[in-house]
Parts: sequence; C-alpha cells; structure tokens
Amino acid sequence: MHRLVTLTIASLMFVTLAVPAHGQAPASSSSKTAKTAKTAPPRPDFPPYTTVLNGFKKVVSATDVTRTLFSIYRRDKDQQVFAELPAGVGPSQKFYIALTVSSGERFAGLQAGEMYVYFRRFNKSLALIEPNIGIRSTGDRHSKASVPRLFTDRVVMEIPIVTIGPSGGPVIDMDSLLVNGASRFFGSSARSTTPRLFSIKKCKAFRDNVELAFELPTSGGRLKTLHYSISKMSSSPGYKPRKADERIGYFTTTYRDLGKYRDDEVQVRFINRWHLEKDDPSLKISPPKNPLTFYIEHTTPVRYRRWVEKGVLLWNKAFENVGISNAIRVEFQNARTGRHMEKDPEDVRWNFIRWLNNDVGTAIGPSRVNPLTGEILDADIILTDGWIRHYWMQYNELLPQAAMQGMSPETLAFLARHPSWDPRIRLAAPSQRAEIRKRVAGNALAPYAGHPLAQVDNRFIGDDVFDGLVGRTSQVNGLCLAAQGKAFDLSLMKMHIDILAALDDEDKKKDDKKKDDKKKDDKKKESAKKDGDKKPAGKEDKPGDKKDAKKKDAKKDDKPAAAQKKPVTLIDGIPEWFVGPLLSELVAHEVGHTLGLRHNFKSSSIYTYKQINDGSLKGKKPFAGSVMDYIPVNMSARKAGDNSAGDHTMIDIGPYDMWAIEYGYTFSSDLKKILARVAEPELAYATDEDTGGPDPLARRYDFSKNPLDYAKSQLGMVQFHRGRLLEKFVKNGDSWSKARRGYELTLSLQMRAVSMMANWIGGAHVNRDRKGDKNGRAPISVVPASTQREALKFVIESTFRDASYGLSTDLLRHMTVDKWIDGANGFSRAMNSEPAWPVHDKIIGIQASTLTMLMNPTTLRRAYDNEFRVPADQPALTLPELLDALSTEIWSEMGQKPAAGATARKPLISSLRRNLQQEHVDRLVTLSLPGNGSGAAYKAIALLARQELVDIRDQVAKATKDWGNKVDPYTKAHLGRVADQVTKVLDAQVIYNANDIGGRSSLQSLFLQPRETTRQAFPVPRQVPSESP
Repeated sequence: MHRLVTLTIASLMFVTLAVPAHGQAPASSSSKTAKTAKTAPPRPDFPPYTTVLNGFKKVVSATDVTRTLFSIYRRDKDQQVFAELPAGVGPSQKFYIALTVSSGERFAGLQAGEMYVYFRRFNKSLALIEPNIGIRSTGDRHSKASVPRLFTDRVVMEIPIVTIGPSGGPVIDMDSLLVNGASRFFGSSARSTTPRLFSIKKCKAFRDNVELAFELPTSGGRLKTLHYSISKMSSSPGYKPRKADERIGYFTTTYRDLGKYRDDEVQVRFINRWHLEKDDPSLKISPPKNPLTFYIEHTTPVRYRRWVEKGVLLWNKAFENVGISNAIRVEFQNARTGRHMEKDPEDVRWNFIRWLNNDVGTAIGPSRVNPLTGEILDADIILTDGWIRHYWMQYNELLPQAAMQGMSPETLAFLARHPSWDPRIRLAAPSQRAEIRKRVAGNALAPYAGHPLAQVDNRFIGDDVFDGLVGRTSQVNGLCLAAQGKAFDLSLMKMHIDILAALDDEDKKKDDKKKDDKKKDDKKKESAKKDGDKKPAGKEDKPGDKKDAKKKDAKKDDKPAAAQKKPVTLIDGIPEWFVGPLLSELVAHEVGHTLGLRHNFKSSSIYTYKQINDGSLKGKKPFAGSVMDYIPVNMSARKAGDNSAGDHTMIDIGPYDMWAIEYGYTFSSDLKKILARVAEPELAYATDEDTGGPDPLARRYDFSKNPLDYAKSQLGMVQFHRGRLLEKFVKNGDSWSKARRGYELTLSLQMRAVSMMANWIGGAHVNRDRKGDKNGRAPISVVPASTQREALKFVIESTFRDASYGLSTDLLRHMTVDKWIDGANGFSRAMNSEPAWPVHDKIIGIQASTLTMLMNPTTLRRAYDNEFRVPADQPALTLPELLDALSTEIWSEMGQKPAAGATARKPLISSLRRNLQQEHVDRLVTLSLPGNGSGAAYKAIALLARQELVDIRDQVAKATKDWGNKVDPYTKAHLGRVADQVTKVLDAQVIYNANDIGGRSSLQSLFLQPRETTRQAFPVPRQVPSESP
C-alpha cells in the first residue's frame, strides 16, 4: 500500500510539471503559432444558411402576409423542402399536426389522426415532443410540482438542425422529418423501403399554418400521398370549456386532475364543441361572428349536391333556438370555374364534405379538437358511393352482424369457450368456419373477450366499430355505420321497385284489356244503335247537342289521363323522392358528429309504429327524436308513395337534437335547468356503449316505441317479396342467381327483425335521470312481462317453424349463383357459394343463432335477476317459463298423433325440425354442465336445463311408445339418438369433445365414466374441454 501511494504522488507531480502555465504556449511552440491562435475566430456550429439554402426558393402562399408560421424553402430539382422555425421555438409554442392520407387508399381523404407537439432544442438537434396532457394538476403548489415530475412528455423523434436561418431560427430538413419519418406519424403502413423515391405534391405557407404533402411508395410499394397540415395551437379568445354530462351525448375531452381528491372532481370532462359567438350579443337572434362553413368538394355528383346541402343546413334550426341565425353555411367547390379550388380539404382551416367513389357503403364525420379545452378546430366528412351503388348486400356478412347485435363481453367470453354457439361461425360458409373459429379464439384472449370496444387502435380511425371513443384525450367519431344500414334498405327498395314495376305492368295489361273489351262493346252498341234506333223526322240532333256530346266524350277520355301517375325522377336507378331525403338524413347525421354529438340509439322509440304511419306526423314532424340514431327506412309491403303511410326517413332534426345543441351552445349560464328535462320522452338517449346492455331500446336499426309492430311489418315485406321472386323479380333474360340473392336479402331482413325482438327477453330499460330531475325515473325498469312474452312468441314463430322460411321445391330449384372468379371478391364468392343452395345448413345456422340469442347465459341471467327486481305480486317472465316455452315449441310434434303412412319422403318430423331439436338438446346439455358457466345464476340455469332434458326424455319415450310402428325411418333414428344421448348425460358423468366441422357440437362421442359407489344427484364432470365446431 505504501509503495502504491508513493507511485501515485510521483505520477501527479510529473503531470503537473508537464502542463504549461495557463495562457502560455508549450516550449516547443513558436510565437507565430501563438499569435495565430489568439486571432482565429471560433468555428461556427452550422454552415451559413446562404450555402445551405442555395438554389432554394422561399414559399409564400398568401399575398396579404409578410411572415408565415414557418419559413418554407423549396428546391424542385431534387424535391427538397427545408423549414426555418421561429427563433424562440420551444416548449411554450405548441403546434398541431393534422394528418391525412390524401391518395392511395380506399378511404383517402379521411382524417388519419393528429398530433399535439412542441419542439425542444438539444445541442445541434431538435426533438419533436408530445406533451403529457392526460394527467394534470390544478390543485395546490405541491401537486403542481409533483405531477409533471412523475408524468413526463414523450419524444416522438429527433431532427438535426442543418443551419440557422436568416431570421435566427433553426432550419430543419422537412423531407427527413415527414418522408423518412412518415411511419412515426401514419404508422407502419406508411413505412417505405425506398425513401428516396418521393415527390412534393403540396408545399404552401400561410400566416398560421403550413401545408406539406409528399407522394411516396409505402408498404407494399403502393404510392400514397401523405398530407401534413401544421398549425399554431392557441386557445380562442373568450372560449370557455363546458362540462360534460352523461344525460346528453357529446364527445368529450378528458383528463385526470391529481390536484383534486374527490372522485367526481378527479376525472374532468369537457364536451367537444365549436366556438360560436353572436356577432351582436345584444340581439336575441344574431348572425354568428364567424359562421361554421362546410365546403362541398367538387367530386360530389351534381345530382346529389342539393340533398347534401339540405342535410347540412337542417342544423341551423337548432342554433337559431339558442340565438344564432345561419350559424352554418355551405359553399361549393367548382372545378370548372375554379371557385374555392385553392382550398385544400386537408388544410386544417377548412371544413369539407368529401365524396369518395370507392364502392364502400359508409360515411364518417370526424373532427379535430383542441386537447386542452375541447374546442373543435376542424371537421371533414366523407361520403362514399357504395351505400347507393350496392344492389346486393352480402348475405354472409349481414346475418352474423344482425345475430351478434348487443352481445356483451360476458356473452363473447362464453361463445369463445363454446364456438358451436357462435353465430359468426354457424352462419359462415363451411369453408370459412375454421378460419373464423381461429380468429374468434384469438380475440377471446384479448381484454373483455375481444369485445370491439377493447379492440380499438386509438392511433387511427375508420376501421373499428368504436374508433375514436377510447384511448384518446379527445373523442371523435372514428367510424359510423349509419350508411351501412342505408345500403341494406336501398337493396330492399330496389327489389321492391322491381317487383312493383312488374305488378304495375301486369295491372296495365289488365287495364288495357278492359279498355279494349269496352271499346269493342261500345262499337257493337253503336252499330246496333245506328241500325235500330233511327230518330223520327224533326228529332234530329241540333249542332249544339253534338258539341255537348263531344265535350262529354272528351271529359271521359280525360279521366284516365288525369289519373295517371306523374313521371318519377330517377337518380342512379332509384326514385329521387326516396334516395334524396335518405342522403340528407345521412349527411345531417354526420354533421351532428362534427358538431360534437354522439350516437343516440334510443331516439327511434318516441312514437309508436301506428303513430308514425297514421298520417299525423307525415311531412310535419320527424318520426324519431334524433338524426343521430341508425334508423331503418320506414318501408312496408305497401306500394311506394302511398300517402296514407308515414315518411320513409327523417325529414328534419329531432327534439333531442334541439335539446343537445341547446346544452352545448347556449349562452345561458343555467345549464342545470336544461339538463333537468332528461325524463321527457322525446329526449330519450343511449349511445354506443349501451348497446351491449339490457335495454332493448338501446339498439341499432330498431324502430318505434313498440318494435314488435315494426318487426311484424317487416315479415310482411318478407312474405310479399318471397312470393314474387320467380315470377315478378327475375325478368326474362336475367340470371336465376337473382332469385337467390333476392331470397337471401329477405332472409337478412327476417334475421334483423328476429334479432331485434330477441333483445327484449330478459330486458330492462336504463334511464339516465338523476335524483331531483323533473319527473325523474328509477334508473332501472324491467320490461313488462307481457311485452317479453309477445317478443318471445314472435321470435319462436318467425324462426322455429318450417313455414316461416317460405321455401318451396320450385324456389329451391331456381336458387343458384353466378360463377365468376374474377373481379372484386369474385374468387371467395365462387368458392364459398355452392350452386345448389345448402338449405339445411343455412336454416339450422339461423335457428342455432336464434337459440344463442335466447339461451346464452347472459340473457338467462338477466331474466333470472329480473325476477328479483319485480315485486312478487306482479307478473314476471321467469326462467322456467322461458325455457319451457322453447321446449314446448321445439318439441311440439311429441303430443301429436302420427298420420297414417309416414315414410322417409313424408316423415313425422321434418328434416329442418329434426336438426332444430338436436340443436336444442345440445344446448341444454351444455347448460346443464356446471363447469360451463359462472356466477350464482348459473346454478339455477344448470338445474333447470337438466330438468328440461328430463322432460324431453320422458316425452320422447312416450311418443315412441304411442307411435309404435307408424314412425318413419328418419324420425325413428332421430328420436332413438336423442333418447340415448339424454339418458347417458343424465345418468353418467360425461366428458365430450366435439369436433364437428359442420359448426355444431352434436356430442357424438360420449365417454362414460364409472359411477362412484354413492350416486350423485347431479354428476360433476372431471373435465369439460371446450367445444370445437
């Protein structure tokens, strides 16, 4: 140790002697070198901007500005763009980057997202940083110091500074930032393997924003144009955030305030709304200081423009109610004259309605919002042509969607364990079931059993049902399915028109024949009159008499002409009177989203079906509370244009819309008075997240206060069309595949009606009233037992009986497909569509899906829980009654006397009913096993399911004995199998593993285990593997 210390001291002394004194050159340096070192200037951090910007041209896109947000420099020869940022750029200056894919995608023009950022300098680089805004503090100084230390900002990317510009600000390479770094903004789909291949499509600089767009090959080589609208973010003077309230549906901007300690104060929610002010606050009704202007893009077909404009302007009525006249204006782009063509739809300053010819049926109305206050900054609506273009909706897509309506996470978790129950699998083509089953199983491992609400990618919008609603500071409308419902209704209407046209032709032929027969009779009478009725002398007709006779004849001839129908104006093959108002309603719906309003799926319930169609509302009042619902077209088997019926679509915004705008945009400070109206029937409200709950009125595509009447009218439509498919719908020269498409369209309508009514079983209305609200209601109100029974009766009669499908041998022989493997989806359609319609597979798929709607543990649990909510002296739909009603209908043949001469060609139980009965037994077996469910209610469900099996076994045994040798082979084999299966399930522990690729767990393999010495009253299986269809 001593030697080590000595060596260290010696070394330090040597270093000290070796270093020259401060300010002196080393002994070996000359005086000339020392002099040079004193006079040499410091080396600059960056090369001079004159060198860096050599050959660049400064971009200024407005003549009335001297300074732009960024100084943009462009060099065309190598497609370079540099930008000088403000000299003092830093955390205090926030910017808003609005992202749009403006070409190269099917939904090009849809807002692709936004970023709220600032720049911060680190030596010779800038960092693009997203500030933390989701967690804040408005409390004491201690919390204000703690929160930003714990919840820090996020660096998006680093950008090198290339020089300091003429104004003293850092200059950066925008190509490097926005082209090479495109995936940081637009996601992995924008990543390019050839980043040098790009071109500048837009390069504009204004006082408060810059617009930059680049075309480049992205993932897969597809050329896309990525548009960046970068603007300065600042709060509008005078804008005050407004608190959100769950009684009215607004998109919200939310954050957690950790400076507060009460639960109702920690989560802060503001509604999203525009900053609309009166130009003259002293006036009761004043024009706006800055109106909200929508520009209709030049791509919108001229034939539809007036209907688009009408849908936008419907909302002015609501704003006039709060004191602003003409709050919303409409302007049209015109490519021929150049009017407004200088405005880029992607520019955050302009609000556009864009028309996309992409053959997709959708419409979306997103907006961009100040994430600190909820102030809406920009909105762009996209309308696509597909909902008008689609003559045929895809049957394989519609049926599963209808059957899955309202499925909660609890139900989805059960379906994942029991895929034979899953409508998505049962209604799929056999060749697709394995793939769908795999996808469903994968989704089940995700949170909430793969519920769409938990599947949202919050970075982008337009591809998930709940896009824009979760995982964001500011909610927006990310996906809207209103147009999808319109597409289905248009398909029905087109079929309706074709059939009515054929009926009109037939009626015309009959009328023409009557006229011809009448003319022949008149000629005979006239001839007889001339021959036998000559007038006596002196009684000849006077000239005036002849004129009067001619006038009478002319009046007779005029009557048929006057009674003729006026010519109907068609737009793309559809009557304008039908499609025009439908488009206006769709536009009004999307504009409502851009005003901040969420969906309201309860608004269609304010009038009864009779009130809607008795003529009292027609042309006077909208038949629903809001245009923010998904409302089906009010159409029945009546002839189009019947004046005795109601309007076919919304003719105006509804009372709920007026109320919602009043809350969001009123200048009154008394908001509590507005909210207290919540119990008024016309203001009913439920939104997206309510659709998986127990309220049957919180549903997409239902209609009227009593949907049962509407559902019955829809089945009337089904029967009307099915009876005319072959003779009236398929014309000479048409392919017979048209008959199949028409039938499947009616099957989709039937399923939608059945699904709508199945939602009422076990239902309970949910109200948003608060204590103290005027005429306040309890938050939960069980659906009356009589209503549930009527709904159950409708579902049973519309699904489980053979006659409900309207099938005949003649129809089945003509239901085929066109085999084209080219074009869009041609291959998959050809491979998944057998020329001969697979009748048994299709019908059992619908029946099995209906059983899932009625027998899934969630529905049964709700029915069981409702028994406890209803006082004992009042009627309730009980769980035993529900299960018994199903068994009674499905096994109704058991109590009948067999007809003489039953054969395999004329069986006692039809093939469709045999399939249904087997499916019913399989469901009861699943429910009877305690390992297949959880929760206290499942114990009662399992016991009752077991008792149903006991009753079925006894009925089958009695029928088999009573029928004796009169049973046909099919029925005999079927009943024997059912008896054997049920007996084994009831008498033994059972382990089953069904791998029926047909999509149904038929429990074909029963492995009996030795019973214990002491027999259990209810056997518990050692292991119950999940079913695999």
